Amino acid sequence: MNTQLKIILCLLFPFVSSAQPTLPDSLRIALQKSSDDSVRYDAAIHLYDYYEEVNRDSAFFYADQCVQISSRNKRTINEAYVLTRRAYQELNRGQFAESLHSLLASFALIEPRINDTSYWDVGTLRAEKEKRLFALSCTHHIYGILMRETLNREQEMIHFMEAKKIAVEINSPARSLLGSLNLGRIYLQNKGNLDSAMYFLHDAVSIAESTGWKKYLSSVLYYIGIVDFNKKDFIGGLQHLNQCVASAIKENNTDALTRAYHMLATYYISQKQGDSSVYFASKSLDAMRKLGAIVQIEYHLGGAYEGLYRAYQLNDQFDSAYRYLALAQSANDSINLRRIKSLAEFQKLTLDEQQRLQNTQKARVAYQNKVRTWFLLGGIAVLLLLAIVFYRNNLQKQKAKIKIQRAYDDLKATQQQLIHAEKMASLGELTAGIAHEIQNPLNFVNNFSEVNKDLLAEMTEEMERGNLGEAKQLAKNVIDNQDKINHHGKRAEAIVKGMLQHSRTSSGQKEPTDINALCDEYLRLAYHGFRAKDKNFNAKIETDFDAGIGKISLIPQDIGRVLVNLINNAFYAASLPSKGGISEQASHKTPTISVSTRKDGNTLLISVRDNGPGIPSNILDKIFQPFFTTKPTGQGTGLGLSLAYDIVKAHGGELKVETEEGEGSEFIIQLPVV
Repeated sequence: MNTQLKIILCLLFPFVSSAQPTLPDSLRIALQKSSDDSVRYDAAIHLYDYYEEVNRDSAFFYADQCVQISSRNKRTINEAYVLTRRAYQELNRGQFAESLHSLLASFALIEPRINDTSYWDVGTLRAEKEKRLFALSCTHHIYGILMRETLNREQEMIHFMEAKKIAVEINSPARSLLGSLNLGRIYLQNKGNLDSAMYFLHDAVSIAESTGWKKYLSSVLYYIGIVDFNKKDFIGGLQHLNQCVASAIKENNTDALTRAYHMLATYYISQKQGDSSVYFASKSLDAMRKLGAIVQIEYHLGGAYEGLYRAYQLNDQFDSAYRYLALAQSANDSINLRRIKSLAEFQKLTLDEQQRLQNTQKARVAYQNKVRTWFLLGGIAVLLLLAIVFYRNNLQKQKAKIKIQRAYDDLKATQQQLIHAEKMASLGELTAGIAHEIQNPLNFVNNFSEVNKDLLAEMTEEMERGNLGEAKQLAKNVIDNQDKINHHGKRAEAIVKGMLQHSRTSSGQKEPTDINALCDEYLRLAYHGFRAKDKNFNAKIETDFDAGIGKISLIPQDIGRVLVNLINNAFYAASLPSKGGISEQASHKTPTISVSTRKDGNTLLISVRDNGPGIPSNILDKIFQPFFTTKPTGQGTGLGLSLAYDIVKAHGGELKVETEEGEGSEFIIQLPVV
């Protein structure tokens, strides 16, 4: 079985960098089932390489497995190397003390005899020396990263330079590339020397292209893009960031992908390109979550949330913006506290290690004192940094509070304007109906006036001829026509009075109202208003009024607004096809509106029914929400049903809906009869 696993691993390992998603499963099977530690070590180290920049927790687990296997088999050089791998994941997880412990253990395993020239003169041992130097370069490299995260900039440079020097000495492309990458970062971030930064970063690109070792090429491209942005070369910066994304996806480097997406989001936010900023900020957060727990001073989960906050704020999506602002503040606080705790443990371990070295290795007392000073100063620097961060966060919270209050005030004012607009739209529709209604009696008045003029002329002629009988008959006709003129004039007066009652601000006082007459009036007005907007619209109107209801105490202007909204919605729905949607009226269907009233005990029921497509079940619970509408943009504010619901509630009643898709809807007003 072990022999078979070894053969499988030998076949699989050359393809790790371009493996399919099933490859980790094959390696995990080899790790779990093999009893040969050499096979298990090879499987674990390749699994670590796969997850190193993809998922911190998984990478840490496999690095720790490698440490245990190496220690158990006393493979000193392997153990030193994988201790640096574990240390890298520990510092990324914010475990600075544990990372330092692993690195010191690695140094302790490598350094004996490393400078004993006579020992390495034997030819068979020279290969082992190169392995030790390779592990030593790795240890200096990770130590430099630890110094960066604990703000010890001087030691960061020293260890990265040492790692680069050893890499060149042993001709290791991988270590040389990482050395140039990190030196480029130092000159970019700490010294602001863009030319030196670009020199080292291009050196890293050259190594990757000449050797084919491109695992960290995406990280190099990312920092070249940052240098471009610092030089105001935004086109070059975007080009290198996009190359970084492509390389990171190809080489499975989620860490570089996270940073590239974040920088792209930051750029598009600065350019006020809302959609792009939200897209890349979301991609950055997704990649960050995939990467796992990470506590870095340069970029972390709080920064990802802040990017989404700024992106949604740019799009005026304040609900989402403030949700991510809260998440950012929470994440920042959590990360800051975690860093404080980790740094405290880190400093404690540092002091403990210094004391141990002082007691056991007196020759290194001076070095230990320097280490103590470095870390104490680093602790002070970190504490000062954290104090600044906390102060800045507090200022951001205050600013955010002010922005939220302003946004709330603006929203409130906008809501009032929309409510006023809805009322004015309702009034406009009524006015159109009233104009149509009032035209009819005015036509009668005009026609009978002209007839009376002709009759009076004939009566004058008959009187001159002495035909008094005929003159009296003409006079009687004039009087009859005058009565009709008076009747239609009063009818027009009643219509105008109703319009004025609807348009004026409600007094809030209830008064006895003939609900049947009110329903009939607003039904006719709404119908003619709808016809005024669409000359081709026709509908069948059915009424069923309970004559025994009598007068009900209510606010007629408010209930009138409710009726107008419900009836207008019914006309709109009845004109739609059976399957819903906005299209031509269904040829086989006659739009039909039914309005009825009845009294059920102490409850008045007013029903408005249509034979439209009905209301889909997935939006039924939203129709009374403010600003929700199924009408096309510009045809509705989404406030009609919301206002109607509030008015009925204010009268102590209920507004309910019954619907069946494809058959129609019925809105029922339930009012208490006092």
